[in-house]
Amino acid sequence: MKRYEKKAARDEERLAYLARVAVMYYEEQKTQQEIARELGISRSGVSRLISEARARGVVEIIVHHPLKTNSALERRLIGTFGIKDARVLAGRYENYEEVLRWVGKLAARYFEERVRDGMTIGISWGGALYEMIKAIRPRDYRNVEVVQLIGATGAEATPTSGPILAQLLAERLNCRSYQLHAPLVVKEASAREALLNERHIKETLERARRADMAIVGVGTTSRGYYSLVRAGYLTEEEADRVRASGAVGDVCAQHYDLEGRWLDIDLNRCVIGINHQDLRRIDNVIGVVGGEVKAAAIYGALRGDYINVLITDEAAARRVLQLDGQRA
Repeated sequence: MKRYEKKAARDEERLAYLARVAVMYYEEQKTQQEIARELGISRSGVSRLISEARARGVVEIIVHHPLKTNSALERRLIGTFGIKDARVLAGRYENYEEVLRWVGKLAARYFEERVRDGMTIGISWGGALYEMIKAIRPRDYRNVEVVQLIGATGAEATPTSGPILAQLLAERLNCRSYQLHAPLVVKEASAREALLNERHIKETLERARRADMAIVGVGTTSRGYYSLVRAGYLTEEEADRVRASGAVGDVCAQHYDLEGRWLDIDLNRCVIGINHQDLRRIDNVIGVVGGEVKAAAIYGALRGDYINVLITDEAAARRVLQLDGQRA
């Protein structure tokens, strides 16, 4: 009897330990590396614990009700811009952060329906992509590859940066990620060429060009939302010069104007990552972006054919269509 009680107690301790790891990973959104450091175990050990938690039912999978979308706006976007698909989140939201959170959830459901084992998935950076990954339910796709499309951010070490997003998405899918760990921009063209020929960067970018699906943030040069300024790569004065060139967006941090023309500016030529021609060769490029402040950037990305699936909110979609009407 005592032996049975001891075994039951050990099992309870094990379940409690698994529950602790599950809470850190799923609820506190910590990476496997962070959990490993905190618990004093290896990252592979954390991965095994998460798998065991799933197998033993410690992790509860919640079935979500469908999010309400505006099908009329979706049809208008598809018809106007000739894109493959669109999802427009219905309703209005109090602030930009709330828009990002719900657009991210909508994108997560779209992604879950389309991801398949054996795919190569490219990812750039952005707040909406971070919210999307948080909302993706864990999967076991060991033959999937997640590849970073654009180099790491600079001074801004946030969860929305490229290498962290690639790692987080790979952890959600239980697969391997390939990260560039390179500066986003370099000052000299010669330095860029040297980096592009570095073996690891070269191999990662070759994988990125073969992606079956790309998930990208559309970006913007609007003040307060300009990622390169927040990341510490550009000063406000340098950003003003980029805006003066007519730039409205930065898919993969390489800029285009309102008409969708890829701009021939120094900043574009110094970016470490795939370019607009590489992007167009990928069958499914999903732009996940919310907020009316991003409307001009969304419009330019659609005009330039840099994304062929758009996931956004009602306010942004209406403004994009209004911009097209003004142009006509």
